[in-house]
Amino acid sequence: MNLIQNIFDFFLILSFVNLFVICDDIPSPSPRDSLASSLVNNKLYFFGGIGSELTNEVWYLDLSNSFNVSVPPWHKDKELPVAIAFASSCVSPIDNSLVFLIGGNMSHADNTSVPFYPTEVFIFDSKISHWRPPNIIDYNTSFTGRFYFRAIIDNDGKIFMFGGRNPYINISDTYIANGFLNNDMHMLDTTTMKWSTLSISQNVPLPRFAYAAVLLPTAEIIYIGGHEDPQFSLVEIKMVRFFNTKSFTWSNKQTTGASIDSRGSHTAVLTQDGSIIIYGGMTINFTRVSPDLAVLNINTWEWSIPNIPQKDVPPSLARHSAAIYENYMIVSFGRHVSEPQPSTNPFIYILDIRNYTWVNVANINKLESTPIPTNLSSFKFTLIVVVASVASIILIGSVIAGIFIYKKRQERRHSIATPGSK
Repeated sequence: MNLIQNIFDFFLILSFVNLFVICDDIPSPSPRDSLASSLVNNKLYFFGGIGSELTNEVWYLDLSNSFNVSVPPWHKDKELPVAIAFASSCVSPIDNSLVFLIGGNMSHADNTSVPFYPTEVFIFDSKISHWRPPNIIDYNTSFTGRFYFRAIIDNDGKIFMFGGRNPYINISDTYIANGFLNNDMHMLDTTTMKWSTLSISQNVPLPRFAYAAVLLPTAEIIYIGGHEDPQFSLVEIKMVRFFNTKSFTWSNKQTTGASIDSRGSHTAVLTQDGSIIIYGGMTINFTRVSPDLAVLNINTWEWSIPNIPQKDVPPSLARHSAAIYENYMIVSFGRHVSEPQPSTNPFIYILDIRNYTWVNVANINKLESTPIPTNLSSFKFTLIVVVASVASIILIGSVIAGIFIYKKRQERRHSIATPGSK
């Protein structure tokens, strides 16, 4: 019986080891910052970014069901044609499936040390996981190489791109860093694919980059913080700038309320109740700002600092991503700015915006069906897990059944016949 018990224990341990190895091999993105992100229905996409080098990876979080931040529902999608960082992305309001990825530092995916700008716009069809370059009419070549700006799309499908940096100038095929800043406003009409550089002469802000921006219900874009000329100085956070997407005019407003450090490389999101939440950012010397999170009421134009419980609070981040989904702000990736040596971040964090509490679980109300993986590797991985699990169960069941049959036979073979027995 010792031999049988040893065989049983061996197969049991083997099956558990097999399952643990498979579960531990769940794919997830590596640490990165300076990536672009967009929410497409219940998928939160992340494009490119930079960790140890530029990447062309595309990942998304499946937000169709509740999830825990310790086991995020990651899925890998079709890779970008180029490795890219510091780009900006936005989703077409016409069909809510096309993603426009604009600008950024680019390179060949197999050689991230060589700058490469085949086109300033890529279109991603999220329904079929397909990338394509568009045929843009009247493209302004001065925009080539632009990065570190925020592209905002209005309800009519017009994308507005203000400022940003041009990191390289091409002189006889040699790229030289020059750090040139811009304060022009470009517009791409996605319904006609016509490019325009708007001619504006009054109230134009100084050249600016690394700012945060959101589209307001008034069809105005609000620009908050960032760096501006001269010397990349930080913009005073309480002086916000507006751009009217209908009249093509600039205006500004002095906000009130709590004291908020100026910052760049932060994020801003607009909530359903009419508040703008800014998160993270850093100083010109890559140091931490205070507070990490602040709220601007767009009805009173007053800043406030929520009293946030310190449990599960994320580290100070910059060059990260932030998005609103249902009752949550999802903060992803970024660069740690509170450490002696800044490092990139692989994690996501969830803020319940109803009570400004960082939580580990997002309780999603829109329980839609989980989409079929569009990436073949994700499908193969799921199939392997299912097959291995079923095979392990069958193997354990077969071993137990075999042991049971063997023991019954042994009992019959060694049983002693008694008088009257048949």
